Amino acid sequence: MSARRDEIVAIAKKLFAEQGYVSTSMRDIADATGLLPGSLYTHFKSKARLVEEIVEVFYRDLLTAQEAAVSAPGTGAERLRLLLRATYEVCEAYPDELTILHYDWKELSTLDEIAEVREISVRTLVTWRSVIKDGISDGTLRSTMSPELFSRIATGAIHAMLDPVRYRDQPASKKTDPVQQLEDVLLEGLLNAPRPAAPAQASAQSSARASAKPTAKTGRAIRA
Repeated sequence: MSARRDEIVAIAKKLFAEQGYVSTSMRDIADATGLLPGSLYTHFKSKARLVEEIVEVFYRDLLTAQEAAVSAPGTGAERLRLLLRATYEVCEAYPDELTILHYDWKELSTLDEIAEVREISVRTLVTWRSVIKDGISDGTLRSTMSPELFSRIATGAIHAMLDPVRYRDQPASKKTDPVQQLEDVLLEGLLNAPRPAAPAQASAQSSARASAKPTAKTGRAIRA
């Protein structure tokens, strides 16, 4: 890619993130880069081709990091932890791309030009479901958890934590080890370990014990 083309991509990415893909025209990009609209079209045939180049880099890096995480040795739970951290770190490194995808996906998902990007996005979700199923199979993750639902919960939580629009003044990077906090909240509830009784169940058990009274003759408990 030429230096001029790199510059166009960088400026377009900022405009898409700040103004939205739909609200940004090729003329806006041409003006911001100091090009005539006709000259801009010699570099990119359309706005859709521009956004394709922007988000494809993010998705390819994301998929590479995720595949490395799930290919590592260890249990399903251990590899899920690696996957969560790898996904968070890549998303954190691409704030503009994350903003474009998060806020403009309804429009982007209809573009023929990003069909390959959509295919990669599906593969990233398949990667989540696959490692969760591995954890369920090896007994390190709870079998009651839906791989499909947890993959949505995890990716949604990452997007929410890193949302540079909604939390512009309170970025996650200013918090103490945000990715560790995310791991603790999401994964501790998924690990296959004894769970404490729910409040209603615990109360019922307590009442049952209280109602068990010893008889005067035998000292054995009777049920009231």
